[in-house]
Amino acid sequence: MQSTNLIHLIDLFSDLDPPQTNAIGEHCVWQRYAKGSEVLSHTELSTDVFFIAEGRVSAKRYSSDGKEVAYTEMATGDIFGEFSAIDLERRSASIETLEDSYLARMRAADFRQLIITYPVLGLKLAEHLVRKNRDLTRRVFEFSTMAVSHRIGAELLRMIDPDHDQSEPFNVVPAPSHYQIATKLSTHREAVSRELARLSSMGILDVGRRKIRILDISKLRQLAELDVQ
Repeated sequence: MQSTNLIHLIDLFSDLDPPQTNAIGEHCVWQRYAKGSEVLSHTELSTDVFFIAEGRVSAKRYSSDGKEVAYTEMATGDIFGEFSAIDLERRSASIETLEDSYLARMRAADFRQLIITYPVLGLKLAEHLVRKNRDLTRRVFEFSTMAVSHRIGAELLRMIDPDHDQSEPFNVVPAPSHYQIATKLSTHREAVSRELARLSSMGILDVGRRKIRILDISKLRQLAELDVQ
């Protein structure tokens, strides 16, 4: 199957014109991955950067005893592998697909040359890295100061579209499994199941198989004690 150049869907390149994005896409290797595929391992010595044209992936690591720790999820328009492409050091996480995905892969040398050729990409990349750093700072603060129940509430609030009418119920789509929530919050599936059941009994959530509907956003925010400003 001939690869389709969809590099214009990547947020990093949103300020470039079509001829420029087309040229960038031609420097990539395009590949489709089935759901549940490992795109790269944290043990790899490669330094390529990846662009998500379609789909959703998770960055994670496994401890020596098999415990899974999920760092973040990324979807269409995002990039990953940029840390190694910038500093040429080892990978900081493994990447697995959460759904069927279409990815572009670019050599670190080509990526670094892009930043030199198009200065606007340098600012966009800096903004992207600052967002990642802020997210890491938030997570460290929550892990250090919040009980598990509050961290679960905070995570649910982050799933809500910021443009959503806060007075209306919100359907989390796709809804993560209890295990997926647990790996992001450094807890276990049973704790997540208990807290979701408690919130459901309070009329705050409607929870089913791979279904989470937030019925009372205001009450959830109060319970999570999360400053969303």
